[in-house]
Amino acid sequence: MMHDFLRRHTSSLLESTAAQHILHLDYESKSRLNLRKVGAFRYAADASTEVLLGCFAVDGGPTKVWRQGDPIPPERQEAAVNPNWLVVAHGSQFESALEEFNLCPRLNWPVIPPERYRCTQTTCLVAGLPAKLSLAADVLELLNRKDAAGERLMHQMSKPRKARKGEDPEQIHWFDDEERLQRLAEYCQQDVEVERELYSRLPQLTPVELKLWLLSNRINARGFCVDRRFALAAREIGRGAAPEIDAELAEITGGAVTGINQVARMRQWLQSQGLSTSKLEREVVEEILEREDLPPAARRVFELRLNGAQAATKKIDALLACVGANDRVRGAFIHHKASTGRWAGANFQPQNLKRPVTEDLATAIADVATGDYQLMKARYARPLAVVGDCTRSMITAAPGHVLIGADLSAIESRVLAWVAGEKWKLSSYQKYDATQDARDEPYCVTACRIFRKPPGSISKDTAPEERGVGKTCDLAFGYQGGLNAWRNFEPDRFTDAEVERFKTEWRSAHPQTVRFWHQIDNSAVLAMQNPGEVVRCGRIDLKFVGAFLLIRLPSGRKLHYPQPRLILVDGKDGRPKPRVCFKDNSEGRFTDCRGGLGAYGGLWTENIVSGIARDLLAAAMLRIEAAGYPIVLHVHDEAVAEVKVGFGSTEEFTRLMTRKPAWALELPIAATAWTGPRYCK
Repeated sequence: MMHDFLRRHTSSLLESTAAQHILHLDYESKSRLNLRKVGAFRYAADASTEVLLGCFAVDGGPTKVWRQGDPIPPERQEAAVNPNWLVVAHGSQFESALEEFNLCPRLNWPVIPPERYRCTQTTCLVAGLPAKLSLAADVLELLNRKDAAGERLMHQMSKPRKARKGEDPEQIHWFDDEERLQRLAEYCQQDVEVERELYSRLPQLTPVELKLWLLSNRINARGFCVDRRFALAAREIGRGAAPEIDAELAEITGGAVTGINQVARMRQWLQSQGLSTSKLEREVVEEILEREDLPPAARRVFELRLNGAQAATKKIDALLACVGANDRVRGAFIHHKASTGRWAGANFQPQNLKRPVTEDLATAIADVATGDYQLMKARYARPLAVVGDCTRSMITAAPGHVLIGADLSAIESRVLAWVAGEKWKLSSYQKYDATQDARDEPYCVTACRIFRKPPGSISKDTAPEERGVGKTCDLAFGYQGGLNAWRNFEPDRFTDAEVERFKTEWRSAHPQTVRFWHQIDNSAVLAMQNPGEVVRCGRIDLKFVGAFLLIRLPSGRKLHYPQPRLILVDGKDGRPKPRVCFKDNSEGRFTDCRGGLGAYGGLWTENIVSGIARDLLAAAMLRIEAAGYPIVLHVHDEAVAEVKVGFGSTEEFTRLMTRKPAWALELPIAATAWTGPRYCK
């Protein structure tokens, strides 16, 4: 079924490329650097990195091998100068980086324009298929498959080996004998065969998605600037703190715990003290420390955990590992990594940066810049937490430039109300956007409904705790979540009974959202029961065709759910209920969604809302770039550009960010813009 569906698209693919030639290529390399840690761009440019060989095939022709010392392959030469040629690779960012930073400057190869590259890995992700070449080949049942033994050899040859007896241990040694090189060439040739067949079976990216992918490549190649000296100083503080914290921890626990990140051992020791906790994250530890009955030794362990268990230093290490030429991190984003179309981070993860809570961040930055742990310890109760708060600020503008950015405000809450037809919620957003009155903030409006208080009686200033309940309810319950979803945001703040009451009240206040959960779930089942027919659910279309369930978003973009099937589960009335189960690629594997339990209304709703929010950001990014604001960073629903001092304005950036597409004219969209020398959100 999977190959039948994809074959339907192959004819249009071949017709559209009939006047072109396709160059399929793959390179094998070696380096002292770890590609996974430093990323493709720094790896390719490093002096120790060498391209061992490459394989090339034009259209359906034979696959040829190039090795160091050979002349430039004529087909590679032609692809660089002939605009009628396309170049295809699996994970093409790696191949293009090797060419741009290695083969072109060192061997005088001609540069291939970036817009001529195509990536089968990206095309797989857009279609909901595995990104890994071997797994994609298995799923699609290709005639050609990855050479597993050759892959092991590739990993062996790509990094230095240990010195043998009689060899100088100070020198770098490789597995580079002729026999292995010949075998590596065979492996590379086979990879090209797999990639070529995969390309012939995959549908093309739509024009809009191709445009976005090319923009994503430009953003990756441009990179963002890092204040390297500041990052190094921050790392020194972390290194200074760790031995002191670990030594005190070992003394208190009698050696049972010797490192602040030994979570399992710490939990075991705490249990021996009569204290059980399933989690040791910051929010949980902060709440535990509010207890007055903690034994002194346990309290100090919790304090050390809170003060020392910061991912900041690891984050800084990851950041510095990726910093390349001109102190820039390149290649930090993976296009369409999530099935909803969202980007994800690579290597250093910009999406996972800690939100600062330090009030005087400017002073904290100046203190951290000293690199003096003792100074930080004297001025701050939790010095490593302050370092963590400064991590975002390590991303900076280049000299003579500033950063300017904006994020779409509460966009998923807005989109959910729009898709579900929750008119009162949309009205509350429209009113808040117009008045900016804290009492009109939708989280406050929701809280008033939940606590049955008069409209306008709750605000962030007058009733912050009740307002917080309104916000957490939106985050936890919007996708059919319950107690467990709430605990992800508020681990121990309220009792289970209180949370259940909040859930009941929130659902009562959002009847159209609850209705949409059931409608979209029933529509998915109906689409599966009627192959080829379009099932309409409000603003959403669903269709089961071939080996995919397709969900068409208001933008026209389709979400792909591969290999769907109907299963039966127990309904609330005890009778069997049909449910859709599909293959999920979200964790890099290709397995049944939710462990075979199938999808439900909240999952469909979350995917749809996330996909629409992504489409809004993507459209904004295209506008921002076209208006002359070079984007260097985008995180969740935020875009950040680096511009010369004096260029543009936050007002124009906000207008570009919030302009409504034709398909969402009734959706209230708002954004908050900022500008400055450092990434400060």
